[in-house]
Amino acid sequence: MIALHGIRKAFRDGDRVLTVLDGLDLEVAGGEMVAVVGPSGSGKSTLLYLVGGLDADFEGEATVAGRSLRALGERERARFRNREVGFVFQSFNLLPALTALENACLPSWFGADLGEQAAGSRGREVLSRVGLTDSTHKRPAHLSGGQRQRVAIARALFAGPRILLADEPTGNLDAATGEEIIRLFADLAGGGITVLVVTHEERVSRAASRVLRLEEGRLR
Repeated sequence: MIALHGIRKAFRDGDRVLTVLDGLDLEVAGGEMVAVVGPSGSGKSTLLYLVGGLDADFEGEATVAGRSLRALGERERARFRNREVGFVFQSFNLLPALTALENACLPSWFGADLGEQAAGSRGREVLSRVGLTDSTHKRPAHLSGGQRQRVAIARALFAGPRILLADEPTGNLDAATGEEIIRLFADLAGGGITVLVVTHEERVSRAASRVLRLEEGRLR
């Protein structure tokens, strides 16, 4: 589902060139949950954004969900992100003025070919899938941190992606709530979704089928 070979990613900082990923290789099968660990600044988020088609400025070969990312134009990458990949972030990134249902349905505003009624039905379906059937009309301010992260996961699942990418998804949660979210990711992987998590937390790593460490631009 994810195949990266010889990936190199560098940033320019004034007169210096900083290499973050240096000949990185990664293969993740369908339905696998893989955790990538490493210190802050090691390039974990950069790796996630590259896999998700958010960053097209890299060297090497990246094939994700059967698509060569280097071969995609800007519009094709946007369609790829909308249909094939779901993103979950540490800070939830929910819109405070919208209800849980409206937040979950946000992907329908950016390319999902659904009418309002169908989008609402799909939104309720994914909220139910993450255990929020009774919270559809609540706004983020009236939800706990764990509930907000569940809304974010529901939004990521809205378009039926084959891949879920999570960036420190338990970083803002207490221990018990974090464990619930980790179990949810494991359940999603068990249902066939490929889950790639970047984290510094051991509790996430324990639930993964594989744990890889990002060091000096490569996975070990």
